[in-house]
Amino acid sequence: MNFLPSLTASGFAIAGLLCAAGPIIIHLMNRRRFRTVHWGAMDFLQQAMKRNRRVLQLRDILLMILRTAAVLFFGLALARPFLSVGASDFDASQPLLAVLAIDNSMSMGVESLDGTLLDEAKRQAIDFLDQLPPGSRINVIAACGSSRTTALDPFRTREDAAAAIAAIDPTDRESDLIAVGNQVAAAAAHTPTLSPRAIFFTDQQAAAWDDLRSASQWEQFPPLQVVEIGADDASNTWISGFELQDALADVDTPSTFVVRVAHAGQSSRDDMPVVFRVNGEEVDSQMISLPPNSERELTFEYLFDGMAIEPGKATSVTVEVSLPSDRLPADDSRTIVASVVAALPVVFFDSLSDEEEDPRRNRYGETWALRRLLAPVTSRRDEQRQLIQVRHKRLEDLDAPSMRALLEDARLAVVGGVAEPPEFAVEVFQEFVSQGGQLVISAGGEFDPARWTQVAWLDGAGVLPAPLEPIPNGVSLDANVDRLEPFRLSYDSMKDNAYFQLSGLSDSQLLDLYAEPLFFKSVVPRVDETTMAAVEKASQEKAKQPVDEDDMTADRWLLWRSDVARTTGLSPTAEPPTDEKQADEAAEQKTEKPFDRRQLPRVLARFDNEQPFLVERQIGDGRVLLVSTGVDNLWNTLPRTNAVLIFDRLLRGMLETTLPQRNFPTLGQVSLPLESASTTTMVELTRPGAEESEELPIGFLDDQTRGVTVPQLLRGGKYQLTVSERQLSSDPTLSPEPPQTLAFAVQPQAAESQVERLTHEDFEARGLGEKIKWLAPGEVISLAGAQIRGQDWWKYLIGLALACLLIEMLLIARPNWVDRLFSRSAPQEAAPVSEEARS
Repeated sequence: MNFLPSLTASGFAIAGLLCAAGPIIIHLMNRRRFRTVHWGAMDFLQQAMKRNRRVLQLRDILLMILRTAAVLFFGLALARPFLSVGASDFDASQPLLAVLAIDNSMSMGVESLDGTLLDEAKRQAIDFLDQLPPGSRINVIAACGSSRTTALDPFRTREDAAAAIAAIDPTDRESDLIAVGNQVAAAAAHTPTLSPRAIFFTDQQAAAWDDLRSASQWEQFPPLQVVEIGADDASNTWISGFELQDALADVDTPSTFVVRVAHAGQSSRDDMPVVFRVNGEEVDSQMISLPPNSERELTFEYLFDGMAIEPGKATSVTVEVSLPSDRLPADDSRTIVASVVAALPVVFFDSLSDEEEDPRRNRYGETWALRRLLAPVTSRRDEQRQLIQVRHKRLEDLDAPSMRALLEDARLAVVGGVAEPPEFAVEVFQEFVSQGGQLVISAGGEFDPARWTQVAWLDGAGVLPAPLEPIPNGVSLDANVDRLEPFRLSYDSMKDNAYFQLSGLSDSQLLDLYAEPLFFKSVVPRVDETTMAAVEKASQEKAKQPVDEDDMTADRWLLWRSDVARTTGLSPTAEPPTDEKQADEAAEQKTEKPFDRRQLPRVLARFDNEQPFLVERQIGDGRVLLVSTGVDNLWNTLPRTNAVLIFDRLLRGMLETTLPQRNFPTLGQVSLPLESASTTTMVELTRPGAEESEELPIGFLDDQTRGVTVPQLLRGGKYQLTVSERQLSSDPTLSPEPPQTLAFAVQPQAAESQVERLTHEDFEARGLGEKIKWLAPGEVISLAGAQIRGQDWWKYLIGLALACLLIEMLLIARPNWVDRLFSRSAPQEAAPVSEEARS
């Protein structure tokens, strides 16, 4: 075949196409070619843009540095940095923080020809102020508190510090080295820019050092110099105790007051009168002599028969005992306010009513012995003047409303020999005790421990102090047995409790007294770890339950609860939380109240077989006392012996806790309710030894109770409130109501009367030499030690911050000088030469 003609035709076609497209391709290829033409003006413009961009970047970096430095310098200035240097570089011209603690405890009231030890401590503290370098600050601390308000801010002048030292008043409190360390540390932390010098002026009483036994206890506190004031003389005579023996006084029987007088010293104290006063009038006195380092107890009896006592109420009577003044007069007298009462309602529940009791057949209820003990028949007078008003009922004859009505004005309820309580009675008793009532549960008669545990224990949430074993220990006298196995009280379990101590009786006499009764039968309270855990669990579950304030107010049906005083002790100031975590923890601690260990059952006395005799437990504001045996003639012989008097003291003590408290230790403050306070009521307070009275504001102590708060109970003695109504009308015919008075007493700290001083040997044995330096009388207080410098650096830092801000403002307002600065410093670049210029 011949293909040549066809190939030739195709070739001519392709060639034609190429010839037609050639010019187009050449045109397109020529369009991608360009020729660089160097133009001198454009080159200089590009160089200017690059230079300006570099200048702007450098200016922005400079502004960022200035702004960061300004913020940094300002923050450092707020922090006020300083430099701490060692004692070897001590400079006496650098300012210091002097923290001067003055011991104003009762023992500093020892008198001499030059005044008291407190006066001497003030003089030495004021003299020390002249040694401080210029610019120093001074903190003045009253170690035992002060009636004047103190501030953490230090004084800037010597005059102000001297005035604060001179204003420190004596107290009847005791000093404590650990408490002083806490106050010194708080003052030093408040002014950290100055090196602290802590000095404590004290009489070196040994009792103040009891809690400080090793140097490790002082690690968190600044070094302390302790300046000893006065000479070593431990002789003193004081009243170490004063109390009403039976807690309450009535108008039918004489009341016994117990006084304990102690004497320390090498010589004896002979023919010393002890004076007894009632409402300021001397009614009795006794002459005593005390050998060296001895103590003596004596009693005074007084019958409050001339007083008009409102039934069911308490009348306060001021009773004082005093000695001739010696070198420490603050402890030569003591004052108490005794509560004199008549016809306090007490409800007794047992298996018999008044109609069923028959003395001719020797048929009495289980509470008969306790009723006669508290309300003995001393005369045939018709008027009711006895200590208590007896209300005797059977639980079976009552229901819940009538039982509440019976108990609403009662302060004590006694249940004896009841086989098992009704469920409504347990609920009412629970409410009664929670509001502050006192309850005694006694076995005896047909008492069934298994049923009582089932109804009244409720796994720790009931009114029974502890669960009971179902089978009692022993048998009663009416049981048909061949042999009885009696047991007795164990005095070893009772001797440390004040309830079982009687004035004038030694330990051997008390041992014989409590060994006299024989016990044949008792229930067995189970006071063990399981019981403790159940009580704690029940308390925690109750605390988690939501509380309705309206329901709580409605449940408070006891009529006398508003009379109870509320006390508040001194407590250190809490530091505010520093972050959210600490704030949350603090809020959680406020919400969740810690478990009160007083709610756990406590054994007050035991039998010689180690079984509990008396078990006590606090429930709410009240207490429950469980007597594991009966107070009758079948379970024991207790009613026929003098040992039954322990129930007189126990029940009187329980009644006394329900009355308004009128005797206090030295406290931060005490709140007292007022029954009929109004907007026109005025309350004035007269303190011991004060000539002028002070007015107290009236406020709400809780949602319903109005009253006053008395601050700073720092001196022992009688405090008197005068309550009167302001005369708002100018009508002379309207005479104001006579003012009412309310008295209470504060007891001084008994340990402060022991003026024995710490010895150098005991001080050295504690190993405190590196942290605490003891300065004997006459030694010079040292200012040497670590110092702090650079306290004024913050001023320069503020200046640097302001300078940075000023330069920043200049850079923003005048940017041209920056451009010129950088344009001068930048090297000139050579412009490229074009091909036309070369040619």
